[in-house]
Amino acid sequence: ISLFAGAGGMDVGAVNAGFSVVGASELDKHACATYRQNHPDTLLFEGDINEQIQDVCQLKDVDLVIGGPPCQGFSVAGKMDVNDPRSQLVFSFCEVVERVNPRAFIMENVKALGALEKFKNVREEILRRMELAGYSVSVFILNAKEFGVPQSRERVFFIGVEKPIPPVKLSSVMKYRKTAVTLREAISH
Repeated sequence: ISLFAGAGGMDVGAVNAGFSVVGASELDKHACATYRQNHPDTLLFEGDINEQIQDVCQLKDVDLVIGGPPCQGFSVAGKMDVNDPRSQLVFSFCEVVERVNPRAFIMENVKALGALEKFKNVREEILRRMELAGYSVSVFILNAKEFGVPQSRERVFFIGVEKPIPPVKLSSVMKYRKTAVTLREAISH
């Protein structure tokens, strides 16, 4: 299941890793139109996740839930307001994981959510809920440029796997690290 799916970029990574995306949820109508073009075989729940959560959680035998809840409330480019309604959507992600009970989940967001003291309570609540739901959780801040993307973009990743599987280690992720791509390499063709 892909939450806050946008046009489906994270879904491409999941498909490339061998998963089939059976359901996705997205609010923005333009992103939904693009998503349908890029992922015509995926059941798309269009609208507010909190209004669609019953339907999304009806999907069964799900191995992985992925998504990047809106980051404006956590972003240093925004108001950095934990009370921004969009900031609460990380907990909607948690609710889907709690109800669907996949084997694993990956939630992505801006670096500030993973690094700033201001958002420590939010991080701790995410970890508390996911560990209570039966997951071993790892939190990593990774830069896209170190994984073949021609953009310096630091993001936090919450990665959970069903217990008793041990948490994912940073070394397991870093083995996919690549030399940063230069602008010339990215667009010279």
